[in-house]
Amino acid sequence: MSTKQKLVDSLNFDDVKNQLVVIDARVLMSMIGNMFQTIIEKDMEHTKSKQEQLKPNSDLLTMTEVLELLKVSKVTIHNWKKKGIIRSHKIGRKLFFKKDEILEAIKRQNYSCNYSN
Repeated sequence: MSTKQKLVDSLNFDDVKNQLVVIDARVLMSMIGNMFQTIIEKDMEHTKSKQEQLKPNSDLLTMTEVLELLKVSKVTIHNWKKKGIIRSHKIGRKLFFKKDEILEAIKRQNYSCNYSN
């Protein structure tokens, strides 16, 4: 067991109330670094799982592809999203649409477009 881990294990914060705890600056920096690394790894796992959820059963379309497919403006797409007519999915900062969800929305709204498989 490392010195850092022994120090962390020896700190029992349940019984400590308003007591000063002295930690070596290097140990503190290491603890903070490990904390950030854990947060980043969890965020990366979440992003990866989100990507895996979206991929298996349908193709993902970008906003530009949806605009070309439906022959509508970006404002119309945003209005449809707000009204719940279509759903979008974010991966990181990018917006995607599931092709099968778009086609299903078209059927529900009786909207026709010149689309062929």
